[in-house]
Amino acid sequence: MSASTNKPNIVIIGGGYAGLTAAQKLSSALSNTHQILLIEKKSHFHHDIGGLRTIVEEGFEKKIIIPYDHIFDKHGDGKIIHGIVTRFKKNDLIVRKSNGQELKINFEIAVIATGSDYSRPAKFIGENKDDDVKEILEQREALKKAQRVLIVGGGPVGIELAGEIASVYGKEKEITLIHGKEELLTPKFPKKLKDSLATQLKDLNVNLILGDRIDFERYNVGNGLSKMTITTEKGQTVESDIQFVAIGQKPNTSIIEQLNADLIDENTHLVKVKSTLQLELDEYDHIFAIGDITNIPESKLAFRAGLHGELVGKNIVSYLTNKRLEEYKPVKEAMIITVGKNGGAGLLPIFNGLVVGSMLTRNIKSKSLFVDKYWKMANATPEK
Repeated sequence: MSASTNKPNIVIIGGGYAGLTAAQKLSSALSNTHQILLIEKKSHFHHDIGGLRTIVEEGFEKKIIIPYDHIFDKHGDGKIIHGIVTRFKKNDLIVRKSNGQELKINFEIAVIATGSDYSRPAKFIGENKDDDVKEILEQREALKKAQRVLIVGGGPVGIELAGEIASVYGKEKEITLIHGKEELLTPKFPKKLKDSLATQLKDLNVNLILGDRIDFERYNVGNGLSKMTITTEKGQTVESDIQFVAIGQKPNTSIIEQLNADLIDENTHLVKVKSTLQLELDEYDHIFAIGDITNIPESKLAFRAGLHGELVGKNIVSYLTNKRLEEYKPVKEAMIITVGKNGGAGLLPIFNGLVVGSMLTRNIKSKSLFVDKYWKMANATPEK
């Protein structure tokens, strides 16, 4: 079956932070001349920034699973198609809709915003709300019953997860975080930031094991919900009733690989893009890639995905009107990392990197996790 319209199609594949932003910008700017199609396999937008809090707070899942129904209410007349792209070529694709129907779509412009996979509860793999809620409740109940909690990975996700759990259960449960570096995060971040976060976690009774690793081939840590005793590479024994893996972000680049494998960096598996966010090879200058899948040298964060979406919205208008495209210039390293609802620390991209403490972090992110912002962006009303 083919999509029929009098207007040429612009397709956006992936409705996460990058894709949703791009779809709304393009629909606002071009819906008079083009049909804007957002292809997304999930029934609801997942506000992953808030996903970690679902592990400890009853009902928080209602705040982070947001319906797509009204995303174009204030942005032209775009259309959302729920399904999975099964074939992607230079000027057309096939999408298998959630009802099993196959749809062939020809396009003039495509935006690939397929994002990345990550271990739960940072991200969930369910394609509908009920499946995700079931998985969230399963993890929350397992955590309640557990006495010993193991978190592997001391990057932003591991720190925030430890902070959420420890701020609620720090006096009741034994919480251990293992990180391969000698300090939290990576060497590119200031020591002041890393020390602040480490101190806050220790104050919440989190046991930090730094500069040590576990053998993933030996221990099946991935299932997360069974008792386990592991021995680290340096010989420390850690017993746990539940485990969370906070490493191993995997970019979803199979669509681009299907188009042309030369566009995939064989070391990072990221998509090679020009500074305009077009695919690197000139023959695909009508195809853009944004968000976590790009090989732009920057941390993969939601706010940066949004910046990509904004820029591509502008650049596609310029491309269609034969104007010069704008180059994406990565902002200086910046990150806000929460430690529960009241703590955390951050690095702002001003004054050569300004480290801020828990008060500013709490007001910017920790209390709300930007929930209201994304319900508003989706033109939706939260459940009470």
